[in-house]
Amino acid sequence: MRLSVISTLLTGFLLFPSANSFGLLLETGAEQEQIGQGSNSIAVESQTTSSVSKVAEIKTLIQTAIKDSPQPFSGSVILLEQGKPQFELQKGEGISQDSRFVMASLSKQITATLILQALDAGKLDLTQTLNHYLFGDAEGKNKALKGMDAGVNPSADALNTSQYDELITLHQLLTHTSGVDKLGKANRFEPGSQFEYSNFGYSLLGQVLEKVNHQSFAEQVAQFATRYQFNGLSAELGSIEAIHAKVPSLAVGLQESEVIAPADLVLDEALLPAGGLIASAPAYAAFQHLLHSGKLMSAKSYQRMTTAYTEIQFLWPNMRYGYGMRINKDDGLVEYSHTGYLSGYMSMTLHYPEFNLDLVMLENLSLNLNDRARVFELHNQIRQIIRSQLLLAKASNVKP
Repeated sequence: MRLSVISTLLTGFLLFPSANSFGLLLETGAEQEQIGQGSNSIAVESQTTSSVSKVAEIKTLIQTAIKDSPQPFSGSVILLEQGKPQFELQKGEGISQDSRFVMASLSKQITATLILQALDAGKLDLTQTLNHYLFGDAEGKNKALKGMDAGVNPSADALNTSQYDELITLHQLLTHTSGVDKLGKANRFEPGSQFEYSNFGYSLLGQVLEKVNHQSFAEQVAQFATRYQFNGLSAELGSIEAIHAKVPSLAVGLQESEVIAPADLVLDEALLPAGGLIASAPAYAAFQHLLHSGKLMSAKSYQRMTTAYTEIQFLWPNMRYGYGMRINKDDGLVEYSHTGYLSGYMSMTLHYPEFNLDLVMLENLSLNLNDRARVFELHNQIRQIIRSQLLLAKASNVKP
């Protein structure tokens, strides 16, 4: 749908100089997002040692793609090389470097990180059952293993409406292979047998963290943000209107349908671990840099997180899933990514370890889902811009 009002509102774009300090993408399902309206814009490129490299080409192409996109865009984009910001762009009414956004499914990477930190602290075993942690089911795992040894599926027994399928492990929740359904319902499939994206599964991981750390998930996120100085990362509860009143930097999410209007979104405890966390683009970029620098967990846990456990069907071909992370290795280029869509917000993150290059893209406009290709057209275009330039760099054996 072409909305003439958008072209008027979303004129120009902001490209700010990079900040010197960094202390300072839910998928369709429980996630959805919206648009920020027009703004005046200024373009300034930060000076870096790679200004004549492929990174310079990448930022020029991204800038042009957003400027020329036929779809409305409101949000914040940041590109990092070696952890240093090379390019920052803000576009939309009231959008600035400090603007915060509901991250949608990028929240899953924070949740997976907290799980792996608990693992490193000896509080969790990823092969242990969900029931063990939520209900103190010390025998649940033993019964499940006996069932597997006997060649039977314990979940085929009479449905236990007070617990989840006794075969479900934390590993399966992290990889969306658990098939978990609400209490009182039969599992969707045999745990571990297939991939099915599950926001509910990540909500349960949040509950596990509350059990083992003896504090709310929101409090854990606050401590995490303080510990690593991720200013701009937080977990808030309530309607977007209410949160914006106490966190004015939160960009109000807009949903495109017949008209563009504020999204009717409420962040509750169940949504937080799966898609309800809030961050500015610099804050999430700082998190992503520390994550891939090995500073948030042990090397063994990071390897677990970035291992491709299962194939998945996604907009991009040949995708696999680790822990809160999509993985692609087409053409010999390793890519770790995630995207998000929630009423009022969209998001995307990309990391290329060979080049230590990161992109974070947070938006406060969710496009109408009646045309999926249109919704994710700009995400796909920006990803292809980066991939093509990095592949050229690999082919010519030059610095990106």
